[in-house]
Amino acid sequence: THCISSAASDVYKRQAFNSVLPHIFSSQPARLYDVGGNTGKWALRCCQYDETVAVTILDLPEQVALARQNIASAGLSHRIDCHPIDMLSDAPLPAEADVWWMSQFLDCFSPQQIVAMLSRVAEVMKPGSRLCILELFWDAQKFAAASFSLNATSLYFTCMANGNSRFYSVETFYHCLELAGFTVEKRVDGIGAGHTLLICGKK
Repeated sequence: THCISSAASDVYKRQAFNSVLPHIFSSQPARLYDVGGNTGKWALRCCQYDETVAVTILDLPEQVALARQNIASAGLSHRIDCHPIDMLSDAPLPAEADVWWMSQFLDCFSPQQIVAMLSRVAEVMKPGSRLCILELFWDAQKFAAASFSLNATSLYFTCMANGNSRFYSVETFYHCLELAGFTVEKRVDGIGAGHTLLICGKK
């Protein structure tokens, strides 16, 4: 299913990666889970940035197959693993990550689905690990025109994609995180073309 994260905003997401990497790796994670890793671009960028990190991509089987091809082409199969999974299912989640990364993944789902998935992550996260979310929030933009554009884009993708995809408010995400058992420890606005990074820990 196509959603916002795999369409128009992909360009802006790539622009944000370089800015956000220092925040993610400041804690020197040994293993990072890339939830909704798609074609593996973020996983590859992480391994290029940090020579010791190991990454596991969690995504649907068809996405994982494509990611594996890109990873093999980059010669990084020894550092990037893949775990085929539907995050909406009840399938067991792996639990060894120091960082759980979600980059414009959650905006593909309804608030109820977001809470359900985050709750499952909270249940298996090991002590000291962190959930890092990179999103475009319409109410975290510097200019009103940007907020208007994101909301207009949301209408388009809700109609054309899966009926759920949209750019949420940061207030909505704070509420979802609270219900799922997380607290926001750090928030960084203005990343790239207007992304926000939320670094979260379990309550």
